[in-house]
Amino acid sequence: MDILLSRILKYLNGTLLYDTNYHICNFIISHYQEMVDLDEEAFLKESGFSRDDLYGFISLLGYNQYDEFNNALYNNHVTRLNQIRVRLLDISSDDLIENMDKDCSNEEMKAQVSSICEKIFKAKRVILIGALYPTSIAVELQTDLITFGKQCIQYHNYDPMVLNKDDVVLFISATGRALRGFKRAKSDMHIEEAQTILITQNKQLTKTEVNDHTDVLYVQGKFDSINFNYQIMTICDLLRIHYFQQYYL
Repeated sequence: MDILLSRILKYLNGTLLYDTNYHICNFIISHYQEMVDLDEEAFLKESGFSRDDLYGFISLLGYNQYDEFNNALYNNHVTRLNQIRVRLLDISSDDLIENMDKDCSNEEMKAQVSSICEKIFKAKRVILIGALYPTSIAVELQTDLITFGKQCIQYHNYDPMVLNKDDVVLFISATGRALRGFKRAKSDMHIEEAQTILITQNKQLTKTEVNDHTDVLYVQGKFDSINFNYQIMTICDLLRIHYFQQYYL
């Protein structure tokens, strides 16, 4: 089912325009669980957008009235929550961990995933950074986190955000180049202030301290993009299962 949140994320994750619609998407994601209580007047007052801006956006999604849009958003939210409960309630992550390519014990991997979930739970915002395909694999995780009320967005170069201690930045990079390049080119974003998690196949990065706020989740491989992509799917599923079972059961 193509829920309304998924359609909003298609625009937010895929647009090349830093425009009003992008900002409206971000506002909806950051206030996702509050949207049910925001009528049109409250939405406009809280967000600062004009009525023309709002209706220009919802018309792109096929809606003529704000109430119709907001009711669909809430109903789809309930549907997604039910899907999560049905799919994840009785799933054990042990088999996923057992079949992972890793150089640590199952217990150590489980503890590391649990620790990452704790950082995400405590964060006010989660930012996903990586190449197009790896970050697209993480969309299911992104959707679930937003459904649970966590602001989770993919980073775009044109967005002049500034990071802080309440942010968790999840880098997905087989070689680690995405993190190295980001630190060089985006020093004004102060990534050193954020909690950083790097998923990588580059074991060398686990031997050096990237910074005081960085955890490295190493998965085995030889920079084979196909192999790495499958491992990303497993890790994202592990994070979804653990996050739901740790904090929403």
